[in-house]
Amino acid sequence: MEIKDFSYGCRFTDEDFALFSEKQLSKMKVLSKEETSGIWYSYCDNEILPLSYFIKDIIAHKLPVLSNDCGWGDEEAERATKYLLETEMRDYIEGYINVCYDDENALKVSTRLFCDKWSDFCYPSDYLIIDLGDRALLYYEDTIYYLDKIENT
Repeated sequence: MEIKDFSYGCRFTDEDFALFSEKQLSKMKVLSKEETSGIWYSYCDNEILPLSYFIKDIIAHKLPVLSNDCGWGDEEAERATKYLLETEMRDYIEGYINVCYDDENALKVSTRLFCDKWSDFCYPSDYLIIDLGDRALLYYEDTIYYLDKIENT
């Protein structure tokens, strides 16, 4: 599937959101629904996100926080968030990460591109699971949390 046909493709190809260059678009690959659901359910225990364990942990202030205010829309704060992400993902910076929008829609993205344009990937999402393979980050309402895989029993 091409990025323009992806459910969230307009975020990267429509001038009302963020326009990515052809070179940047070439650093994104749409993942299959099967790949996406496998990643999603390794972190999320419920199809209905508000019922998921990590949403309950956020509400109870139990989930560890990387950034409690990404400053979306504020240039200086966005630069600070970019630096935090680059620091957190330094071991992955030359590789690729998976960005899940829901249990059926995800992209494999250049880590460097994600860090450079994180706010374009996150807007206008309420949440994203940023899968690093062995662990993940969760973007939820302008906050970035650490997210561990769950035990599937």
